[in-house]
Amino acid sequence: MALSPNLIAALVGAGVISQGGGGGLPPVASLVGFGDSITVGLQSSDAAHQWLNIVSTALGAGTPLNQGIAGTVLQNSNDSGGSPRANNGRDRYAADLLGANKREMVAVAYGFNDARYTGAPTTFNLAQYAMEYREILTGLIAGGYPANRICIVSPYWISDTGLTTGSAGFTGQTRAVFEQFVAAAKALAKEFGVYYSDTYAAMRDHGGAALIYTDFIHPIDAGHAVIATAVLAATQQSSDVPAGLFASDSFADPDGTIITNHTGEKGASWLPQNGYTPATPNGIKNGRMWSPTATGVYRVVADNVGIPSADYYVEAVLTRVSVLAGDNVGIIGRAQTSANTLYFARYNDTAGGWQLFKTVAGTSTQLGATIADTFAAAAQKTLRLTMQGTAISVQVDGVTIINVTDSAIASAGRPGCRFGFAQTDTTGIHIESLKAALL
Repeated sequence: MALSPNLIAALVGAGVISQGGGGGLPPVASLVGFGDSITVGLQSSDAAHQWLNIVSTALGAGTPLNQGIAGTVLQNSNDSGGSPRANNGRDRYAADLLGANKREMVAVAYGFNDARYTGAPTTFNLAQYAMEYREILTGLIAGGYPANRICIVSPYWISDTGLTTGSAGFTGQTRAVFEQFVAAAKALAKEFGVYYSDTYAAMRDHGGAALIYTDFIHPIDAGHAVIATAVLAATQQSSDVPAGLFASDSFADPDGTIITNHTGEKGASWLPQNGYTPATPNGIKNGRMWSPTATGVYRVVADNVGIPSADYYVEAVLTRVSVLAGDNVGIIGRAQTSANTLYFARYNDTAGGWQLFKTVAGTSTQLGATIADTFAAAAQKTLRLTMQGTAISVQVDGVTIINVTDSAIASAGRPGCRFGFAQTDTTGIHIESLKAALL
């Protein structure tokens, strides 16, 4: 289909598009869009003014394949009715975007309705959105889309009135949580190295509520033009994911979630380590893991597959929520699945510094000296345990502070965390994030 001559003239004159290509996206022969009612174009005056059609024409792709379905969400999590919502993106992406429906480029524009939905926060939430978006992106790449032919379109901007408008379950979201969904979309684009369009910021900064129809949800023609501008100007993100990353967790679950009911972003399901039976499981509060017991030692299941090498590092961001005398928190590596055998690095409040240990069949031995350091309330430290052959070392904020040679534990085992003192969800050192990657 063709854009109206007046619209083409206006967009070209504003520098938004050029014939045969525009903004940051490359010219392509074909385009498919995937999303909800705004991708469909609800409340635009006609097809020529819908953002997906504007973008497709500007890129030289002709008529796009529009796989938007009104009222849908990305995640297949259970809503308040106890079942996934119909036509969710996770369940239909393979049929709608691969095989006969594959095009040269795909624009994925999901998250607006996911962010608005508040009806079942324990099952339908930001963590599930990110996890299932990641699954879709992995599937698209496996299905033949290279990273430079995938564009993530952020959740669109919404007014304060829009946050309180909607059907059952789609009201009452806060601006702060809505913007976390925007941030998650950008983080995923960076993780996968795909294009990212910040339509949220573009709409916020170039019209805001004036771009929205009287239903307070859907953009009018001017809104679609702003969205198209932002999509055409999308930039390909540089992936900061370490090569060989096999576990990653930012603990993005609702407060009160226990760690054994939580799954991180990559290969991060959790089980108690052998030899430790905490009476109460570790929990999540404010996107951090904490332990109510002195035996909160957990290993990552890592997708139930073997880790191909024992040479890897484990890294965690530690946040001192408050000073708790006697607290000690750290990370573990090469944790064996059939014995209480592992290496661990920790901050020990009683010792006043950082320590490295090995535990073999339940017996722990310190390796190297304690490195004195202060850890003030509200401060953060990045702790890394590096294991390469018999070289075992500890880094804090990028500086190696302990470096020893030890051959006691040679097999890969698993990464994880170690809490050795009972905390509350508002006291002590909590773990903000954890990742593990091959060296």
